[in-house]
Amino acid sequence: MIFFSLLVIVLGAFCCLSYRNQKLGIIVLFALLPTYLVRFNIGPIPTTLLECLVLVTIGIAMSRMSLKTSRPFSLKLQRASRDVSTVWDSFGWYRIPFVLLLIGSVISTVIAPNLLAALGILKAYIIEPMLLTFVIKFVMVDRKDIENIITALIGSGAFIGLLAILQILTHVGIPDAWAIENRATSLYDYPNAVGLFLAPIVAMTMIKFSQTKKISLLVPILLMLGGIVAAKTDAALVAIPIALVAISLIAPIANRIKAGIITASILGALTIGIFVPSIVQKITLRDSSGLVRRAQWSETLTMLADHPFLGAGLNGYSTALIPYHDATFYEIFQYPHNILLNIWSELGIIGIIAFFIGVFLLVRTTWRRRDDALALAFSAALLTMIIHGLVDVPFFKNDLAILTMFCMIGMMTKQKTQNHE
Repeated sequence: MIFFSLLVIVLGAFCCLSYRNQKLGIIVLFALLPTYLVRFNIGPIPTTLLECLVLVTIGIAMSRMSLKTSRPFSLKLQRASRDVSTVWDSFGWYRIPFVLLLIGSVISTVIAPNLLAALGILKAYIIEPMLLTFVIKFVMVDRKDIENIITALIGSGAFIGLLAILQILTHVGIPDAWAIENRATSLYDYPNAVGLFLAPIVAMTMIKFSQTKKISLLVPILLMLGGIVAAKTDAALVAIPIALVAISLIAPIANRIKAGIITASILGALTIGIFVPSIVQKITLRDSSGLVRRAQWSETLTMLADHPFLGAGLNGYSTALIPYHDATFYEIFQYPHNILLNIWSELGIIGIIAFFIGVFLLVRTTWRRRDDALALAFSAALLTMIIHGLVDVPFFKNDLAILTMFCMIGMMTKQKTQNHE
């Protein structure tokens, strides 16, 4: 009873805040992305605090859109329809992967072995983030608004990183399953979640620091990097520098600086290879974790060979893999832990097509806007997620789905102030 009373108070306060100031409400929402960890049921329907915050944000945006004029309902509906159409048109070519993602997810829901579980994934990872994307594009029309959301993400990331560091220093709060390895989990249930959330924000922040030279950004960067180290998420530590080097090579900086970056990267890689051979083993998948990944991917490919077009359906991977699971030294995970196999198994071939179109648009936009620091920051974040996703699950999680969609919005945000004409 106390829990639900507190929940009502929190949601009521957020509702009032968002109604009075939509922009501030969205900024607060992004600062609270980890609140998906607060799980509960509304009747028979499982949900999270983050989902409720998202639905409140969407609901308020819709109500304000319809109430902002005193015209008859039919005219309000026409006005709202025009507003939605304008926002949709502003997505440009990015509409293609969005539509394909929606189509693929609906089909995958229909064929899923557990319809209720699939519907839960559909609403939390696809529908709600997409609707939130529309709201952000409609409300956060200025470049400054997008930068304020980044600031909220940096604050949230710094807090997550600080908790992870404190866990390692005090040995308090680490779940028993990870205490032997001494891996911090911060607010999460497992260590990799720390790296998955922090890595793209770190990359984004470091690009921002390289452009603004604001010393105040160094503290959150160090806290977030410290959190990743505390969680021992090696894939994140590999993904961040690779993404930053790739982005720096196309940025409009002097060739001598680019040459210095390449030289430093090569020397750094060689130094790590010589003095930290365990890292090389992890990168080449020759350690115990890599052995599990290779076995898992092999079995997943065998399964997908029998389901090449539709995959296993949303939330159906762990069930579909059972007949193909011969490597009994590892458990069947919820996802294959590879970005392509994750998408293929969950969303079928339509999801794969959407992914590659999205990557193409990302590369094209990055190249065309390589003189725009904001575009480079979002590109670095998305590239970090893709690289990290080679050995993990960078999208199928409440906070990461929203973060991915937001980064896509960021890639569409022009240098000049946007408006809805």
